[in-house]
Amino acid sequence: MDMEQNERVSYPLKVAHEEVFVSVDLTAQILYCSAKLTVDVSVENKEYLELDFAVENIESCQVNDIQVPFELASSVSVKEPVSSQIESKSFQVQQIEEELNLPLKTYLRIFLPSELTQQIASSTDDTLKEVCSCTITIRYRICGSNTCVLFRQYGSHSYVYIDAFFHGAYHWIPCVDNLYSRNTFRLVITVATDLFAVASGDVEDTILSEDETSVCYYYRIGKTFPSNISFIVGPFKVLPDPVYPVSITYFALPGYTKWLANTTRFLSKLVPILESIFPQIGFRFSSFKIVFLGQGDGRDGQGQSYAGGLCLVPGDWLYGEDIIDQVFYTRPKLVNLLCSLYVGDNGLLSPSYAQEVWLIHGLQQFLGMHLLKDLFGNNWCKTRYLELAQSLYHSLDNGGDCLVNENDNLRCPKLYKKNAKIRSLLIIYMISKRLSTQSILSAIEKMILAHEGSDTEYPPPRTNEEEKTDLVSVFVSTLSPRNANALTEFISRWTRSCDILKLRCGYRYDSKKKFVELAVKQSIITWRSQDGKRIEQELDNDPTKVVKGSLTVQVMEMEGAHDHLLEMDSDILLVELPTSTRRMKQHHRSNKSSKGALNKSSPSETDLNGGGGDNSSVLIEKDPVLWVRIDPDQEWILKVVEFRRSERDSISCLRNCRDIWGQLEALETLMSRTKGRVSVTSIHCLEQILIDSRYYFQVRGECARCLAKCYTTNDRWSGLQVLLKFLRNKYLDERGTVLPNCFDDISEYFVKCAVIQAIAQAIHPISFPVYGYDSKFSLNLASFQLSSIQSSLPHDVLQLLLSLLEQNDIAYPPRFDDCFYLHNLIMSCAICALYAKDEMIRHRVYKQLFRYLKREEIIPSYHHVITGASLKGLTILQLGGFLKIPNNWDPVLGSDIEGEGGLISNEREANEWEKTLAKCFRSCNLFLIRVALECLFHLYQGHIEFLEWLLEAWIENNLERYERTRKSALCLLQKQIALRANLRSRLRKYDEQSISFCLHWFRWIVKENNCSLRQRGLKIAKHIWGSYIPLCLLTNEEYERERNERKMTHKERKEINYRTQGRKLVILTSREQPGTLAAQTSQQGLSQKETENVSQQESTGVKSEQATTSTLGTNWHMLTEIMEKIEETCHLDAEDERYLRTFLEEGCKGFHEGAVKVSLTLFGLRILSSRCQRNRNGVEFQTPTELENISLEHFHSS
Repeated sequence: MDMEQNERVSYPLKVAHEEVFVSVDLTAQILYCSAKLTVDVSVENKEYLELDFAVENIESCQVNDIQVPFELASSVSVKEPVSSQIESKSFQVQQIEEELNLPLKTYLRIFLPSELTQQIASSTDDTLKEVCSCTITIRYRICGSNTCVLFRQYGSHSYVYIDAFFHGAYHWIPCVDNLYSRNTFRLVITVATDLFAVASGDVEDTILSEDETSVCYYYRIGKTFPSNISFIVGPFKVLPDPVYPVSITYFALPGYTKWLANTTRFLSKLVPILESIFPQIGFRFSSFKIVFLGQGDGRDGQGQSYAGGLCLVPGDWLYGEDIIDQVFYTRPKLVNLLCSLYVGDNGLLSPSYAQEVWLIHGLQQFLGMHLLKDLFGNNWCKTRYLELAQSLYHSLDNGGDCLVNENDNLRCPKLYKKNAKIRSLLIIYMISKRLSTQSILSAIEKMILAHEGSDTEYPPPRTNEEEKTDLVSVFVSTLSPRNANALTEFISRWTRSCDILKLRCGYRYDSKKKFVELAVKQSIITWRSQDGKRIEQELDNDPTKVVKGSLTVQVMEMEGAHDHLLEMDSDILLVELPTSTRRMKQHHRSNKSSKGALNKSSPSETDLNGGGGDNSSVLIEKDPVLWVRIDPDQEWILKVVEFRRSERDSISCLRNCRDIWGQLEALETLMSRTKGRVSVTSIHCLEQILIDSRYYFQVRGECARCLAKCYTTNDRWSGLQVLLKFLRNKYLDERGTVLPNCFDDISEYFVKCAVIQAIAQAIHPISFPVYGYDSKFSLNLASFQLSSIQSSLPHDVLQLLLSLLEQNDIAYPPRFDDCFYLHNLIMSCAICALYAKDEMIRHRVYKQLFRYLKREEIIPSYHHVITGASLKGLTILQLGGFLKIPNNWDPVLGSDIEGEGGLISNEREANEWEKTLAKCFRSCNLFLIRVALECLFHLYQGHIEFLEWLLEAWIENNLERYERTRKSALCLLQKQIALRANLRSRLRKYDEQSISFCLHWFRWIVKENNCSLRQRGLKIAKHIWGSYIPLCLLTNEEYERERNERKMTHKERKEINYRTQGRKLVILTSREQPGTLAAQTSQQGLSQKETENVSQQESTGVKSEQATTSTLGTNWHMLTEIMEKIEETCHLDAEDERYLRTFLEEGCKGFHEGAVKVSLTLFGLRILSSRCQRNRNGVEFQTPTELENISLEHFHSS
């Protein structure tokens, strides 16, 4: 078996060409396939050959048209054995999660005919190459969806597509599925005449059958990996690009052709720009195809590019010409797909090793941002970079991963996470600021030309002794040969860690010395693996951790700006910066004004300091420095700046700085420094910027959000009153009637939406995304609790918002839709209704929410955005105790509010709400499904019955139309369990419901075939019980021991490895076992004497190095012993035994007993086994009868 494993890892078999014939039956969901491979069989074993293949319905195998026998067997993954990755003394949960995320790989063994083996044996070296080349034909069927073949149903339309990018192509075609050998392909796809087949590569021919019932599509694909091949078949509508109809084509489901034309019309304008950027390459692609799937489909809602210019993207990205918000959400994604033709996983410049993935992703997105400058402008790109940097900083709360790790493979999922791509882009951006943008683009072109001229065959995996020459070193040498060492060190500093630089800054102007005294202190924001939270680490002048380089400081004086370049060589930097502006004499204060720095529209220095008089003049005379900026060009964009700057300097920078980065920094420092308590002059300044249309719309929107948090000493709602005044003056006439919406000016549309959001933020601390419907409903309903409701709210706030909602109208003829604006308005009204004292006006809000629900049934909005907002608004009212609905799962909540009465006065309205929720569940819109799930989760948040229904109806349902629905349900469950302590406490109780849900949950994890869902389920289990062991199955003594272990440091946890204080597992000795699992199961267990001997060795401190040297027979024998103990304890039926055995077999992979111990630790099965032994010895704790009598019917009972 060891020899077979080595052969599988080395991949001696070479495939020169492969033809795949596929006949698609969408009605029966069956693929009739036939693969014809041209291979070289000159391997060490001449009797058979092996191909990666995981399809069971194989009809026949032929070698050179000779029928041959075959067998399908299981094997470990092509990764290194677990024993070389996970030491017994250094066990980490994260490593085990990665192992659980890897499926077992299967292979097809084909026995060669005797004639061929004799010819190979008798052939010489000259004729060996001709003899060893043979043709293998395999016929098989694929029934239903599997890991890579995905049958989907959207409305009345069915389609099927292949997604093998991460999971491997061996789930649908026989191949040598590795990531360093490539071969050519030819796809022949036969479909019905009403369907269309789109595949990787170029179309060679299209042939109609004689009976005119089917069409054959012939696609030719160059050398590529098997996992890069994909095709899709469905009733798609074809739209050639109007400018490049031959090379660029778009596809969408019926009914979305108009949206398809509007969504993709801008791409043809970018082709000339790409040709100007890469003059030696041009646009040489003969086939670029974008296929829009159904809504909610696709991998995690993101587009994926495959070989041959094929891109599969979700249908959520489509939008009409009247939708504004979706433009800034969809176009950047489509631009990145276009750039992937040049730099990407399947582009002209592609990664060969895992250490190059970050560079390819960074260059691809950097090229996309360069193209987006021509679409949206330079200011949009600047704000986009800041948004990405802030999101990367906040994402450290959910963990961080390095971009470069020697143990990662090329398709490691963590390298393709959103945070990893953002970090890659920001690293390339920092390099461009040190050199130039043009140098980056020129380096990309040179690398593409050099990559095309080199050998197209990928090299085998490198060893540590070999010289590592990859794309990163080529990129460095091409970009800056003279500073190659410094640039390499800079790249290594930011790619091999997840750190973010933090700068604490402060300055003071010395009027005597005419200097600005500046102090800068460095620290590192990183991720702590013990609890998954971001922490701040002091550097303590450690030269290995200090970030070294040049830091630009800009000092704005009355006479102009001066830039100073400082060298950071330690964690604390103290400098004195000279100034050129001298103190002004007092008799010139009222007549002279500054030149060069302040424009005519800026307020006087008297206004900036809160009034007229000599006091403000004295301040100007003593301090001619207007403001100081740290890193104004964002050369260190992977940073967080904590700036101690006065309110006067922040306002001065906001009014006079023409850089959008400086304006946003001024707003941030103003709020962080003052904590919202500002002067009247500052509020007046923010109001002027909000009104002034010359400022960029995102700056004006940020001013509105700042005004929502601002207040003065005498008036708590002073900032809120400014926002209300802005709405009255701009969108109401003199009589108070709401004017029709006219969104011809897009900037004014975003400002109005930002003001509506800011009003809600002034009442309740929430965050609204800027654009994109997919993230519009990220509002955290868990924050709306009765204890957080305040008693005071200005009466005119809700009155004004309700007037805008009741009298909302669009100017005729309507040019843009107002669905996203209404979404913000509905959510703001619902939030403000929580704090309203007047019950009548709250009742009016409730009536408006139901009115818009009814209107949606007649005239649905874009992706039913208003429906989702109305449902969430009603849920907010119910959480506030102002809405009464029939609640079968929560009789306590109903009785609590019964005495107070509710807004719902009759049963008909309650049924309408429930009908709307039920309709959302049955819809094809993933967005509505998630909204309905979240609303129900908050309505019935503390009841296990709802969790059981969620588990059975959504998570366990493998027939669900969209895989993202199950992932969304799991993500929602994980988020809400992490936020709600009462729900976690309920699940930890020792009662029948908690134990039933616990075992039901683990039963689903064992049953689930999707590795990513199984891994997420384990994380949810850890959120519930604090570990992977269910606390409701522990005794008090075991619970105390488990809690103490969780309190230990990470280093101590490594040393004890969960093996102290009696928590030991017997390591069985090696024994000869038969090869099949059935024969091993029938073997007798170890004798009592042998078990006692091994237990004695464990008690004397024998370490688990013995586990790393155990053989395969030991693991199978260990599996048999474990199953016998489990059956004695839990009384498992046949189906339960099969589920548990499946999980334990996966734990046994890699020939390492530590994985089996981890499996038992995760599922708590070892605890059940030890409890059974204690019960026999007379321990007072008895196994509950619920565990003994559990059955399959009990799990599925309602």
